[in-house]
Amino acid sequence: EEEDDDDIDGLSSSCRGHVHFASLPNMWDRTITVSSAGKTFSATGWQVGWCIAPSHLVSPIHQLLPYVQFCASTVIQEALARTLPRADEPYEGYDSYYEYLNSKYRRKRDLLGRALTEAGFAIQDYNATPGGGFFIFARITPELRAAIPPERLEAPFARNPAAPGGVARLDWALCQWMAE
Repeated sequence: EEEDDDDIDGLSSSCRGHVHFASLPNMWDRTITVSSAGKTFSATGWQVGWCIAPSHLVSPIHQLLPYVQFCASTVIQEALARTLPRADEPYEGYDSYYEYLNSKYRRKRDLLGRALTEAGFAIQDYNATPGGGFFIFARITPELRAAIPPERLEAPFARNPAAPGGVARLDWALCQWMAE
């Protein structure tokens, strides 16, 4: 079985090139789509979500729920149930809350992307690739690597018990140097 974490309703599906996994041939019967109020409504403290799947996949989830240690309060579940239909209505000058949120996140992503590029990092071209996630993967360019003092890439700095595997990789060395 497959799990599809299209966790931000209306965001990943609005990205150019995004195909919802469950819409692929023969995948609806094998896909569980998981969503949450945390990301969709910027309400991470609510810790409440939902899944959409055919009944043969949802049934085992229902059997598991009584054994889950955490349970969202009834009030929060009711608030979410009332909020979901309203999210499709016009909001702040947009056709829906999802379009508003998508625009807001794109503006923030683009602002941070420009700042990272200006600082010497390389990032994806989000106009050419899907950009529906919350993460920007910045790569260290040769120019940025050259700015790191060479001794930071040698012993004793290269040997660091706190670094992954005890060796300060380039990303680790850059962060450690910048933090000092």
